[in-house]
Amino acid sequence: MRNLMMTAAFTPAAIGVGDLDLTVFQDAAGQGRKGAEIIARMAKGEQLDERAVYIPFERVTPANADGCLDR
Repeated sequence: MRNLMMTAAFTPAAIGVGDLDLTVFQDAAGQGRKGAEIIARMAKGEQLDERAVYIPFERVTPANADGCLDR
């Protein structure tokens, strides 16, 4: 690994010029959908079994970075 960069935001330019080898994509739309689903269930009075709900991260590398730009 050449460089290690910790960032809160996806930086496609850094991957494109070779300054970054790997980052992760946080699925904001997926997080919002799941949050709305949970709120709807709670509004109906459903008992939730899970205490935490995890939305998986997606690994972003130079090979797949272009597909993550518009998400």
